[in-house]
Amino acid sequence: MTDLGGRYRLESSLGRGGTGEVFRARDLRLDRVVAVKMLHPWVATDEEARRRFQREATTLAQLRHPNIVQVLDFDEALPAPFLVQEHCGGGTLVRRVQDAPLPWPEVAELGLAMARGIAHAHSAGVTHRDLKPGNVLFGDDGQLRVADFGLADVLRRSAEETDITDDGSLVGSPEYWAPEQAAGLDVTERADMYALGCILYELATGSLPFEGSDRMEVGMRRMHEDPPPPSAFAPDLPPEAEALILSLLQRAPERRPRAEDVARMLAGDVPILPEDDARATTRIAMEDVPPTLLAPEPEQERPGVRTGALRVGVILLAFGVLLAGIGVAAGVQLTRSGIEVAKPIGRTDAAAGLAVLGGAAVICLALALLALWATRNRGRARRRLFCNTLGFLAVVTAGLTTGTIVWTANAWLTVGVSALWGRLQ
Repeated sequence: MTDLGGRYRLESSLGRGGTGEVFRARDLRLDRVVAVKMLHPWVATDEEARRRFQREATTLAQLRHPNIVQVLDFDEALPAPFLVQEHCGGGTLVRRVQDAPLPWPEVAELGLAMARGIAHAHSAGVTHRDLKPGNVLFGDDGQLRVADFGLADVLRRSAEETDITDDGSLVGSPEYWAPEQAAGLDVTERADMYALGCILYELATGSLPFEGSDRMEVGMRRMHEDPPPPSAFAPDLPPEAEALILSLLQRAPERRPRAEDVARMLAGDVPILPEDDARATTRIAMEDVPPTLLAPEPEQERPGVRTGALRVGVILLAFGVLLAGIGVAAGVQLTRSGIEVAKPIGRTDAAAGLAVLGGAAVICLALALLALWATRNRGRARRRLFCNTLGFLAVVTAGLTTGTIVWTANAWLTVGVSALWGRLQ
């Protein structure tokens, strides 16, 4: 066992992360169980890491609330600065997420505790910036408490500070980022409300609002997309519950309710409005919304829009090739500049020549449709490889279309469409 400062005796490890480790310890002076969070020695040599750790201790020490983990002591002595806080032996909210979906009354009870803790932090001018199930603990008394304010910051921070680290990476957990957080914009207390909406969504449905194998892609999607309604995964979810969750997941920060209002709703002090009314009460002028969050509005799905042009283009391309092939098979010779037919022109030669010209015109139209489809859908592709493939297809088909137009025009001039048509009369 290791004693810290002759007062705290480390007993066992509760968890280990990239920057530090949390231990169950005993306060020898007051004979109580506590949790000690220590920076790794190699991390403690980083001045920025030490500054953030001290800021976490200072921030938490200012917050006194039943739903926030309490700081008891702090020592920044090298080689391992440590933070002492109350012991929460009930585990994290992650275990409840693993049991999801949960009945709405249970979700509401958990959400109420989180909302009350966050509301208290916001009233003190502090925003968490990394709210997630792993940072929500259950105390020895079973009470839920918000913890780990390591990325927290005072809302009245200087304009020079941002949510981007020195190496250019964004802070926080991508699965619970707010859209403005993903965009690298200024983060306010409303970012915590978006994260709370993600947690409630996950508890109620068993799924995150956005999911995928790439965490960064999941984090970035919320800038351009709205999540599917929770009722798609949890049909028994009450409409007012869905309205509350969707209001928290609004892309524009100003449209999300405040923590204190959410707490009042979940406590039953005020009604949760139907979805339309809830949105109406939080609606703001579009010019007040950050352009970064509004520019890429998701396109409405319309039956056949995505594949209609593709199908028609492929069918026309096949028909055009078939028609031109029939003409070639009938004896028409093709050159780079046009069509060569036997002289004098017979009825069969005329029909074959017109078939080639008609096929070329149809191929031209088909390629134009394919180019249009590739161009329209390139911006909708989520995977970079697919997106680049569509862009390449658009360029190639546009080039083929141009070449077909030029060749067809030359072919018309070479044989004379009127001459071919005249032989069929």
